[in-house]
Amino acid sequence: MSQRILLIGPPWGDVYGNFKHVAKVGVFYPPLGLCYLKGSLVAGGHQVRVVDGEASGLSLPSILSLVGDYKPDIVGIQVVSPLWETAKMLGAAIRERYGKTILVAGGPHITLTHVESMKEAPAFDYAVLSESEDGMRDLVDAIDGGDASDIDKVAGILYRANGDIRRTQPRTLRPDVDNLHFPDRSDLDHSKYLFSVPGKGIRRFTTIITSRGCPYNCTFCTEPLMYGRTTRFRSALNVVDEVQDFHDRHNINHFIFVDDTLTTRKERIMEMCSLLKERKLDITWEGWTHVNTVSPDLLVEMHDAGLRRLSFGIESGNAEVLHSLKKNSTLPRIREAYKWAKQAGIETRGSVILGLPGDTRATVQETIDFVVNLKECDHAYFNIAMPYPGTEIRAQALAGDKGVRLLTEEYSELRRQGQKVVMEVNDLDTKALLQLQRQAYLRFWLTPRRILYNVVRSGFKAALQNGWAFFRSFVMPSRDGRVRFLSEITDIYEAVSGKVWSATEKNKAA
Repeated sequence: MSQRILLIGPPWGDVYGNFKHVAKVGVFYPPLGLCYLKGSLVAGGHQVRVVDGEASGLSLPSILSLVGDYKPDIVGIQVVSPLWETAKMLGAAIRERYGKTILVAGGPHITLTHVESMKEAPAFDYAVLSESEDGMRDLVDAIDGGDASDIDKVAGILYRANGDIRRTQPRTLRPDVDNLHFPDRSDLDHSKYLFSVPGKGIRRFTTIITSRGCPYNCTFCTEPLMYGRTTRFRSALNVVDEVQDFHDRHNINHFIFVDDTLTTRKERIMEMCSLLKERKLDITWEGWTHVNTVSPDLLVEMHDAGLRRLSFGIESGNAEVLHSLKKNSTLPRIREAYKWAKQAGIETRGSVILGLPGDTRATVQETIDFVVNLKECDHAYFNIAMPYPGTEIRAQALAGDKGVRLLTEEYSELRRQGQKVVMEVNDLDTKALLQLQRQAYLRFWLTPRRILYNVVRSGFKAALQNGWAFFRSFVMPSRDGRVRFLSEITDIYEAVSGKVWSATEKNKAA
């Protein structure tokens, strides 16, 4: 007997507030984790459907109608911290309308908070923790068998029994990730997932992960808590086989590698590049990595094999704050990595965090100056620091270390963009952090060189799409927002040109 299973990724756009327009062109990725789950469950003989609530434009009522139409035995809901309230409401609504449906939570948030969150969400019958392909399949098989005693034998889950929440023994992470089934993306509308690719314009794309775990100990990151600090690698052949399989079946020409540190093992990436060139696939790709794990020869080889964009974590432009993050990077090394990437012909991105423990107005201004003046960085994203569950930064926030003042412990408020601040630090209150974030975006993106680069390199259509998203996020929200935006623009103009606009001129412009 097989189970009928519906896997739901809740819609997420609204959590970004005014920044959702930028998010939709920058981080609108397919639900890779749910597709991995489907691949495993289908191989086990179960009927599975994946729903991306954001891509499908689904509201809560429409998701409920979908559940009613599909009539699943089991509904799995993917949970990340900013969407915790959404997931709770969705679970409660499904429980109220379809009382017999079994509800399972999974994902980073439930893994990091486990029993605490299960107590807050009585609608969920089970939670699958950490790496879930094997855990979810074992749980479904146990439910399918109908013997309640089998549930306790499933490693790495939470379940309810006699009014209590029980946690089974931890699941050992599988050492060989080559044996995982390829993600089953057959339910997704691939025309919804579009990305601007340097020199190619807007292309359909999908995401791929080639390794799990990260060797670094960054104080702000939750990924090692999900997958461990020992990195487990897929073979180069296994990765390229997946790329070719998806390219051939769906005519997808761009791939985003979502490993935490793509280039941890240089020889594996070199082999992957060699295989991609041998197969002569008409593809481009990009990924994220650490500045310590790249070299000029590696970057040249990656570019020759189709790499068009690479993202590094800058985090801070202040040496002392950067050191406190345990990231094991330095400002000279960051500059060097960006220089090498540009020399190899690779477009570069960077992520930055404002309001870290120990930060002040002066150190944040130093960070902004560093990134704006990092001429080899083509794109930058300035995030407000968030104390995610299980991280060292959350422990610092709860303890009030390094000048941190935690404003709320609500997980649903953990949004790096979208006018949300959950912790102030030293002389950085909420207003100051949001103003500095806006200043950072405006100073960076309105640099003449970057405007010209993005129009020429991205192509007119992509530049128009990205510019419109920027405009809607920063200018359109309100009259006050437009006045503030234009005031900031003229401040930047004055700084660059030396010409001072009068208050009357600014008001007329607004």
